[in-house]
Amino acid sequence: MFLLLVCALFYEFLHLSQTYAENSDEANILLMANDMLHGNIYLSGWNVSDVPFISTELPQMALLVWVFGLNLYTAHIAAALTYTLVVVIAMLLAKGKAHKWQAVVRMALVLAIMIAPQPGVGIFVIIFSVGHIGTAAPVMLTWLVLDRAGRRWWVLPVIAVMLAWAEAADPLVLVIAIYPVVAVCLARTLSAAVSGARGGGGLAGARAAVVSRWFELGLVVAGAAGYAVAWLGGHLLHRAGGFVQQPVPFKIVSPDKWFLHARIVVHGLLEMFGAYFVPGQQQAQAGAPPLGGFDQVIAYTHLVGVVLAIWGAFAIARRFFFKDADFVSQLLLVGIVANIVAYIPSTLANASSLNTREIAPVLPFAAVLAGRMLGDRLLRASLGGPLATFRLRGKRIGVRVVAASLVVLMGWFGFGLWRQADVPAAPQPYAQLVSYLEQHHLTYGIGGYWQSSVITVESGGAVTIRAVTPACLQPYQWESKNEWYDPSQHTANFLLLSNVPGFFSKFAVTPGALLLLNQWFAHRNDNTGGILTVRNGNPVYNYQVRVYKGNILAVRQKLVNNLTNPPPWLVTAAQLKGKPPAACG
Repeated sequence: MFLLLVCALFYEFLHLSQTYAENSDEANILLMANDMLHGNIYLSGWNVSDVPFISTELPQMALLVWVFGLNLYTAHIAAALTYTLVVVIAMLLAKGKAHKWQAVVRMALVLAIMIAPQPGVGIFVIIFSVGHIGTAAPVMLTWLVLDRAGRRWWVLPVIAVMLAWAEAADPLVLVIAIYPVVAVCLARTLSAAVSGARGGGGLAGARAAVVSRWFELGLVVAGAAGYAVAWLGGHLLHRAGGFVQQPVPFKIVSPDKWFLHARIVVHGLLEMFGAYFVPGQQQAQAGAPPLGGFDQVIAYTHLVGVVLAIWGAFAIARRFFFKDADFVSQLLLVGIVANIVAYIPSTLANASSLNTREIAPVLPFAAVLAGRMLGDRLLRASLGGPLATFRLRGKRIGVRVVAASLVVLMGWFGFGLWRQADVPAAPQPYAQLVSYLEQHHLTYGIGGYWQSSVITVESGGAVTIRAVTPACLQPYQWESKNEWYDPSQHTANFLLLSNVPGFFSKFAVTPGALLLLNQWFAHRNDNTGGILTVRNGNPVYNYQVRVYKGNILAVRQKLVNNLTNPPPWLVTAAQLKGKPPAACG
């Protein structure tokens, strides 16, 4: 039965993922996975993002590319599989060592909370973006081992290895797992020491209590060791010629922006829970239709999940320093708080709610908290509370009422999931553009990040576009491979420009760079009439292809030199166009 549920969830999540249009983030991960599949295990020559995924999503996607091929549909399969794994692990972690009805209620609460993120922002953040939702899987799997194995000495090295495995894939693990391990274990040890001293034992009692917490102190060492192993492994991998990882763009902004960031967090979390109920709202970047009618009713009912998550968090917070406080719940609560507290005052929250993928682990963590902290309470209420005294034809019906309520709730949320997934897949946004480029035999060029690799994968490599910076047309150092820009191996003879509004669309090159290309490659063919493509179901004609008789890659350094120290004629010409030439620094 459980296996059938998992298969059904994967099927629905796959359809949900397909409602969001593909972009170059997913395409680049596919290209890295394909390179790994063909022997480049260390990803030599790659400049990855601030999250390498080297030990988690990339091996998974390499396997899927091997089975399903290098295409954008594989990205949706990977996204659905990842979220299905997160949901399953969250249900098992919420179950803990419970059995029978206790296990059913705990797992049902998790599923009810996680079953249906909203179209648009919710689907992008929780399912389709190759972001941090997948990171929740190894972290929760680590807590699952900790929960099931208990206080045994051999658990400590296992936890260290698992944390190193997760940290190697995503630096966020330091915030949502390693810091919480250290904080919770020290808090439990300190609380035990205070209790031992107050219990009449004085210093000796405190010392004995600390000794009794040997496992917690060992976990502090295990957490530090896991981080050290991950850091050393990344360092050795780089020394061996592996990938270059970009730094996390984390900076603290001025406090006057924190309130706006907090609003973004609330919006993003409501979308993740499927409970963003504001009517008529639409995230243009996410491509979701305005909310209204029946979908708004579904969103209102998902507020139940939000209430349960908050209730579960407060339940463990109230008992945080109690001797019998649930260890796993403490770790999850601190992970949630650390993730949100680190995110709100940072530059990572400067963008729209789409960027709340940085706090995506909050959803499964909160769902597990609700299951572990509230599942048993609801069951006890049905067995020993007011429901237990209510009889129908002489029979107690407390458990039956709880069971019926769960069935109704899951049925309603399941209907909402089906309704959101039962819509046509988002159209491939660059199909007509790819067709135009193929018809004109334009096979290798340069362009903006969001138009590059997604076109490369969508066309099966028939049209290859490499991402460059808008100022000087230099290699874009984010999920790119150095070999792509080697003029001895490739000839890029066209530049793709885009005037389509939006963060995921627009790519405008500085006038100085275009003026220089016009001078160096005098014989060119400009398509200035615009090229048809489709975005969010609407035709768009704001793409432009500039074709040059020469290799643009061969003049990269020349562009840098001339734009850093522009000649007088370039300054004058660019100013006539209204903008001075931009330096490359």
